[in-house]
Amino acid sequence: MRIWFLCLGLMFGSAYADSFDVPLADGQALQVTHYAQPDADFRLLWLHSQYDELLDWEVDLLAQFQQQGFDVWASDILESLFLTRTSSSLRALDGEAVAALLHAAQMQSEQDGKGFILLASDRMASLALKGIREWQAAHLGETSAFKGTVLIFPNLYATTPLAGESPDWEPIVTGLQSPLMILQPEQGVHRWYLAELSRQLGQQGAPVYSWVLPQVKDYFFNPFDAKMTHAERNITDKLPQIIRLSAQRLSAVASVYQPKQLVAIKPIDDIKIDVEQGLPRLHAFQTPKSAPSLQGVTFEGEALDLADLRGKVVLVNFWATWCPPCVTEIPSMNRLLAKYRQQGLDILSVDFQQSAQEIAEFVKTIPVDYPIMLDEDGRLSKQWGVFSFPTTFVVDRQGYIRYSLNQGVEWDVPELEAPLRVLLNERVH
Repeated sequence: MRIWFLCLGLMFGSAYADSFDVPLADGQALQVTHYAQPDADFRLLWLHSQYDELLDWEVDLLAQFQQQGFDVWASDILESLFLTRTSSSLRALDGEAVAALLHAAQMQSEQDGKGFILLASDRMASLALKGIREWQAAHLGETSAFKGTVLIFPNLYATTPLAGESPDWEPIVTGLQSPLMILQPEQGVHRWYLAELSRQLGQQGAPVYSWVLPQVKDYFFNPFDAKMTHAERNITDKLPQIIRLSAQRLSAVASVYQPKQLVAIKPIDDIKIDVEQGLPRLHAFQTPKSAPSLQGVTFEGEALDLADLRGKVVLVNFWATWCPPCVTEIPSMNRLLAKYRQQGLDILSVDFQQSAQEIAEFVKTIPVDYPIMLDEDGRLSKQWGVFSFPTTFVVDRQGYIRYSLNQGVEWDVPELEAPLRVLLNERVH
């Protein structure tokens, strides 16, 4: 495979980058931005996020990597292939583009001796693993300068998990045959599923390491609200050092040879993909399950226990102030509560890993007519099987979870009120 270099120089602050194309088998080309650093020990292959609004943040970050001594190849695969920036487009991709990038990096490494590391975040993690497997399949037993992969807050669920249910992992997860490091934000949505994900990834004996990054959320290096906390700025500034240490750790255990054969991946045949059109619908539990215990303290310091609400229909809402859909649905939840409180409806919200002071400031601008319990370490969300925000469970008068919903909605609409009215009219046995 040949690498076609374009005569184009780009300036990013004090950093300099050029661009080249990696041709693909179907005649398309993968566009790569090269942040050159001749003295670097490692070459980083960065797969850009699926979200175009984050690209500028990533460009700044990669320029920082370059200044910190890394040779960086960055590629926006969705843009190169003229695909819409959606999860469905991403899930439909095979690993060809990433495999081509890895092949090009190996060719370059044969000239300059640099080891290379693949980096991806969020849903791009699945594409990274697919690409590694496809590349390995084409080069079984060959010498390689590939040292492993760094995944930052990887989302490797096969489908969006239903709140309260165990997740199905992408089949590619069980086929890992090279070293891997997971950088997991401590306040990230997937923090409490890290051990299980690591176990799944390590089924073939590949070394799997993890590093929990303190006091930050997912996308800490390019937050959607464009505001960085002190902790986010601190970890972002340290990220080049963290990546370097990760690369060194992976290099210490990386084999100089590709696998001699690939393990078979058993596809998941019974994944339930429920795509609703139009208005959202509550997910009904066919067998009602007992609600986990839920005890804590509100941001105002008041003790709160879900058990004390037995006899009422309760919406248990997990959310955070930095989540736009969470904030958008609050007024409709206020209206729903006002409409059905006398019939026995109550709402208990649980804020994910924020301080009492943050919530106190928030409610000054957005009124919330129901108590807000603090989940400062995320354990309550884990116990309830929360994978995304907002997530709401509907608990009946006897303490059983009857419905869940993991998206923001306007709650006071007939389609969502109807099942709640049925529960409100049920007699307690």
